[in-house]
Amino acid sequence: MSKTVLRTDTDFEAFYERHWKYVYRLCFTYMKSEADSEDCTEDVFVKVMTGSFEFEDETHERKWLTVTAINLCKDRLKSYARKNVGSIDDDMMPEIAAPEQEDNSDVSEALMNLPPKLKDVILLFYYEGYSTDEIAAMLGRPPSTVRNQLRDARNLLKSILGGD
Repeated sequence: MSKTVLRTDTDFEAFYERHWKYVYRLCFTYMKSEADSEDCTEDVFVKVMTGSFEFEDETHERKWLTVTAINLCKDRLKSYARKNVGSIDDDMMPEIAAPEQEDNSDVSEALMNLPPKLKDVILLFYYEGYSTDEIAAMLGRPPSTVRNQLRDARNLLKSILGGD
């Protein structure tokens, strides 16, 4: 098994091209603004560029990027909240300016309004295809907690959307 080590600009460029769309899309689900998503995406890749990381394979790269992007977005949102009396509400969130390709359906809107812990597991399970065990390892939660959060998220989405 060959490890990915980003030693040259060419290595980093290839790494960036492989993953930037995925990282941006993930950041957008949290930040809900193009500008903030671009900033977070840039910050994720700056961490990669300034660190000395060895990745086992492309799956390991993607998992590291997922955890890093989620944590960075959550930290940025907490920072916004602290600057604005300690809580995030609609008035304090960045303006929503969805990219043209984003789906603006009721399901997407309901998903984006889920509590962060539930949104994390739904996005990683359904949109990124990770197993509950992989999600548990990535988020540092027990697998049973991830499965319970998936169940809770499905039930909440069902009640919001009023369907089966």
